[in-house]
Amino acid sequence: MAKKNRQHAPPKPPQFASTPFSSLKGVAVPGKPSATVEPPTKAIAPAQPEENGPDLFLQAMAGTRRLHNATGIDGAQATTGNRATASQPETRAVTSPAETAAAELFLQEIGRLKLEVRFSETSAEEDELKPLSGNRLKQLKRGIITVDHQLDLHGLTRAEALDALPRFLRTARLKGQIAALVITGKGNNSPAEPVLQQAVAAWLREAGRELVLEFAPAPREMGGSGAFVVFLRPNSHPGSTAA
Repeated sequence: MAKKNRQHAPPKPPQFASTPFSSLKGVAVPGKPSATVEPPTKAIAPAQPEENGPDLFLQAMAGTRRLHNATGIDGAQATTGNRATASQPETRAVTSPAETAAAELFLQEIGRLKLEVRFSETSAEEDELKPLSGNRLKQLKRGIITVDHQLDLHGLTRAEALDALPRFLRTARLKGQIAALVITGKGNNSPAEPVLQQAVAAWLREAGRELVLEFAPAPREMGGSGAFVVFLRPNSHPGSTAA
């Protein structure tokens, strides 16, 4: 009865389903790319320069102090150096008693010396014979200065000429003469050189400084190079006469 009472429900009409892509089975449809998360990369630390031996030693010794009283090598060398310096004595000049006595004797002898200073009446310009000045030469040519005394040494030997020359010049100066003429000759007959002329010039230049103020070869009209015009120093005793 129960079965009879169960009534068959009318079948439900199929639901409408639109599947337009059902025929595209097997075709891959690209979907949205899945975001892949990459694992984080580790930061690479910069490469540090390799430390050499001295740098490592300095880092290790940072903050330390040197012990000056240590018995290490440095301390030993410093101690040795100080001892070597202290052991060197100062070098001093040692003077013997004999040297001291000699120095004192030398000073005593120096103190006993008396310096003699002599002053000459002639000036420095008068000590050296000057060449015949142009003014004197003009005066001589014009006749302002006259030559009244002359000495001819022709035929005399060198010794005879040098003996007669100073006596002649002294006599001329005592007579108030300003200039005198000394004739020597040109020495043409001498085998090598005019010996007499050179001897007279040397005497006038050296030994005759007391009498001679200046001299020079005579002008041509008075003998030229074969004679000397000698200008005499003023007479210190004008009242005296020649012997």
